Amino acid sequence: MSLTSLRAFPIVYPDDHATMAAIVEALDTITWKFRINQRTNDYLESLIEAMLARVLADENATEVSLGDYLYIKGRIGWKGLKKSEYLPTSDYRIINGESLTLSGINWEKAGFISKERYDESPEIMLEIGDILLSKDGTIGKIGYVDDLEKPTSVASGIFVIRNTRQEELSTHFIYYLLKSHMFKAFVAGRTEGSVIPHLYQKDFVEFVFPLPDATTMKRFDDVTRPMFEQVIANTRENKMLAELRDALLPKLMSGEIDVSGIELPTQLNNHLNVQ
Repeated sequence: MSLTSLRAFPIVYPDDHATMAAIVEALDTITWKFRINQRTNDYLESLIEAMLARVLADENATEVSLGDYLYIKGRIGWKGLKKSEYLPTSDYRIINGESLTLSGINWEKAGFISKERYDESPEIMLEIGDILLSKDGTIGKIGYVDDLEKPTSVASGIFVIRNTRQEELSTHFIYYLLKSHMFKAFVAGRTEGSVIPHLYQKDFVEFVFPLPDATTMKRFDDVTRPMFEQVIANTRENKMLAELRDALLPKLMSGEIDVSGIELPTQLNNHLNVQ
């Protein structure tokens, strides 16, 4: 859209100050809770990362290869998908490099594909609990699959990582290990000097890290699992808040919804009633 077209775009809005102020207050309430969740997540994740660094430095840890603990798959080259194959909508989704961001999975930017394209690659059909990692372009973007509204696959630039030995290694331990400075330094060493940076599957197999003993690992999991679960819950709530805000704004501005009659969801009101 050109600047001229943007300037000429019609906007419907209330013509009295009191109504505008009430709309801003209602939306600010949602924004406030959204930001509180973000800050809480930043704090909890910083605690988890600090605890991870501590257990990785444990002198009783044993060096192991990450590939021995994971299921790692990517889209086979000849099955690559072109953007022209994406559909306006369907019952099957695909996560590509654009929808895997530095802050996780942006489902609004995920694409839609046909059932045939989804079915041809069972090895990368996502499951709840999978970890996604970008292997091309901006390497190291990571996402955690905490929910699947539709059957979903991944594009060629993303690895699907699945924990196959959860009794020995928790999934959130792996998730934060892949976000750690240790793994980032390993990736930088493998891709430094490359004209087109690319992370190979064998890189995972060859990545060696110190695995804490069972007692240390249990202590780490007992403390950090509730934190990780809270991060996931806050992320889900923020998705709901964003959808609520985007749905409310045009209806409030047009007068379709009377701002004096707004009733926020009970879950949100419970949070907001705490002064």
